[in-house]
Amino acid sequence: MKVVICGGGIMGCSTAYYLTLRGVDVTIVEQTSIACAASGKAGGFLAEDWCDTYAVGPLARKGFALHATFAKEFPDIDYRRVDTLGLSAKPGGDGDVEHPTVADVPTWLDRNIESSTVMGTTENTAQVNPFKLTQALCNAAVQRGAKVQIGQMTGVQFTDNKSKVIGVLVEGKGLVPCDKVVIAMGPWSGTASDWFRRFPRVSGHRAHSVVLKPETPVTPHALFVDYRPRSGTKRSPEIYPRPDGEVYVCGMSDSVPLPEKQTDVKPSDESCDTLIGISSRISSQLSGARLLKKQACYLPMSPDGLPVIGKIPSVDGAYVAAGHSCWGILCGPITGQLMAELIVDDTSSIDLAPFDPKRFY
Repeated sequence: MKVVICGGGIMGCSTAYYLTLRGVDVTIVEQTSIACAASGKAGGFLAEDWCDTYAVGPLARKGFALHATFAKEFPDIDYRRVDTLGLSAKPGGDGDVEHPTVADVPTWLDRNIESSTVMGTTENTAQVNPFKLTQALCNAAVQRGAKVQIGQMTGVQFTDNKSKVIGVLVEGKGLVPCDKVVIAMGPWSGTASDWFRRFPRVSGHRAHSVVLKPETPVTPHALFVDYRPRSGTKRSPEIYPRPDGEVYVCGMSDSVPLPEKQTDVKPSDESCDTLIGISSRISSQLSGARLLKKQACYLPMSPDGLPVIGKIPSVDGAYVAAGHSCWGILCGPITGQLMAELIVDDTSSIDLAPFDPKRFY
């Protein structure tokens, strides 16, 4: 069996990882580079039970456990358990500094904190570096024989009666023959509507992030901040210190349309500067931190907000794994495992009915 996976993010590389464990001949087709979009720019926060009241809950729980096993196989992916806090921060300028009086706040959060709540502990929250994880999964698949084809996917080739997939067209490379194809292109998965009838309109929602490097590493606490400026809109940044000493800060979503190519994704300086400013107003250590990156990525969104996982109904041999929104890193590896089961065994160990693409047909 030959499978072409369109997309080199966490969904595509996880699927390739598990398919090659089953001895399947896999080719990943990626426009730019492995983990070049959201899978390389996400925060990597993991929560075991935060999705329990939603359809994605079983995926999240299995996914959380799977990440812990990957930490043993791939020791360099910066996985660790973390405590998670919700913070309320009052408006303040650089001169308006107040040492927090609330309990359970790390000492590096020394500015303008009004209140703190425990949202998670090392029992149920963790983090991973998404770029390193995606690269590790891809490399493991390649070591087992998978191939990576860099190039723009331009179409899908079908049998004469359009009933079955026989290959994928890649710009400048021609036809890559296959028995099955997996659409796993994140927010760009919606372009498959050009090739598959009534394919769901998966799209993207832009979010910003910055990466800071304080002089002294800070404690491993994931932070969800409720920041209310004296005027303007409330902001809700998320702050994730990483094991390598970097601090990832994200938020500031907007509705700028998804560009045609990943290389055309650009951040808003104003949005990134807002994230830097809020970080400075809750921590003197972050105030003096060196700026390493300003960046943006697009969260893949399905029309109904649920992931789209399974067979594409209109043709034999076509599958999709996309639309996981902010839980893509958490659910990426388990989705890849389930996709491999579905492709090889025609069944899956978790009920995928809530995510079946046929709900759009």
